[in-house]
Amino acid sequence: MQNELFQYSIQPDSLGQRLYHYRLKAFRVGRILAKAEENPQSYVHLFRINYVVRGEALFLIDDQAFPVHAGHAVMIPPRGILTQANPEEEVETYFINFDVSNLTMRDEFMMRLLEWFPFYQVRDNDRQILRYLFERIFDEASQPQLGSSLIVQNLFCSLLIKMVRMAQQGEAVRDLQPVTLSSTRYLISRAVSYVYQHIGDHLTVKEVADSLNISEIYLYKLFKEHTSQSPQNFILEYRLHLAQEYLSNPDFPIKVIAQQLGFANADYFSACFHKYAGCSPSVYRQRLLSSNGMRLNPE
Repeated sequence: MQNELFQYSIQPDSLGQRLYHYRLKAFRVGRILAKAEENPQSYVHLFRINYVVRGEALFLIDDQAFPVHAGHAVMIPPRGILTQANPEEEVETYFINFDVSNLTMRDEFMMRLLEWFPFYQVRDNDRQILRYLFERIFDEASQPQLGSSLIVQNLFCSLLIKMVRMAQQGEAVRDLQPVTLSSTRYLISRAVSYVYQHIGDHLTVKEVADSLNISEIYLYKLFKEHTSQSPQNFILEYRLHLAQEYLSNPDFPIKVIAQQLGFANADYFSACFHKYAGCSPSVYRQRLLSSNGMRLNPE
């Protein structure tokens, strides 16, 4: 019997090249059982993917709300919110928080999301391959061993690619109708969306309240009820989170970062950042550049 050899060269493809240039990085993995309370992962400043294991959820974005059924994975941009469809019923979800480390390509990544997933959702298949990948990522992150961080990032990459492939095979959700929201949930979703879209301006609480035609006092009440933060702290925390990402790029001077994120001046930005991160922006940048942090596609 003759020996047989099968071998194939590995050629770059457009999706793989895009993921490489986006420099996506998973930050946190978890599982949530929410009952009769706000989902604690509803208001975060990162991109994330949620997989609904059981129950019904609502995806809020751009003043609209769409249902998310069990067995669906939903891609949520920073201005989006995932919460329970009925606050009295349980919803169980996996989640992965991630971000686009290449800040110059965040807008391009958003465009691709809408191209791949018009309603940001993908149905799992009969084999529940998406759930399987979420479970493997969760298991690896919850019981870390040697090399776990790299395994998690690679599984995360596999999850994204599988979602895109399934969307191209007809599993993307394309026929959703928005649902009606209660007034308070509608207002808080609009408020969060407004903050995310105007974070580079000299944004004030009054401006956010005026955009909703409500008082600052009522806006404060909404934020405390739904985020456990004041509007001022919510805005500041989001600015400082973005600052951490900007600082990972040495091409952005600290003064420019302060200006682009709406801080009055570089000194005030540095003081706020030190209180938030425990060190100055310059020290934080030095630590980032000198560390060997794991990324989905390290450069």
